Amino acid sequence: MEAQIGSGGGGGGGGGSANQLLKSLGTFMGKCMFRVLSVGAIPNHIAFILDGNRRFARKHNLPVEAGYRSGFLPLLSVLKYCSELGVKYVTVYAFSIDNFKRCPDEVRCLMDLMLEKVEVLLQEEIIVKQYGVRVCFLGSLQLLSQPLRIAADKVMKATENNTRIVIFICVAYTSTNEIIRAIQQSCIDKLDNHSQARKQTTTHDNAK
Repeated sequence: MEAQIGSGGGGGGGGGSANQLLKSLGTFMGKCMFRVLSVGAIPNHIAFILDGNRRFARKHNLPVEAGYRSGFLPLLSVLKYCSELGVKYVTVYAFSIDNFKRCPDEVRCLMDLMLEKVEVLLQEEIIVKQYGVRVCFLGSLQLLSQPLRIAADKVMKATENNTRIVIFICVAYTSTNEIIRAIQQSCIDKLDNHSQARKQTTTHDNAK
């Protein structure tokens, strides 16, 4: 199952009481939907494409960074719901290789934001273990900034024994790149197996 997540719009005007009423109604509707969903079959794996943050920022005359930060909040809510519903695997398509073509300031902003959130996960390691969350980063991680790459490696090691829900975060990826990497790894494995077989044959011959 695949869905898109972006920054949600916020209504203006109407006063605090109206906003509070809408918030309460939204909370009530959310609880009702959660109960309905929990009765039926729950998918084992759900994938989300993060999209719409820049459009949200332009619509509300905000800096691009504010759009990305706003988009992070609904993502957290969705991940929480997935955990509560019993979804085992969640994939988040966060940053493709093509995104590196954007302006340097925007790329730096995204790298800094991801680093910030990963460091929060490391600081809250006890809570992450309590909820059984395992975090895996997928993609050409060597393309990430060094601080983010180091932090991602730390959080993967820190959560590798958690089993309740596994969150795959896809960064620096494209379908073409993944196919190429898969073929390269397959060739490496084939050569390693061939090399091991030759060593065993040589050892056997020498033992005669």
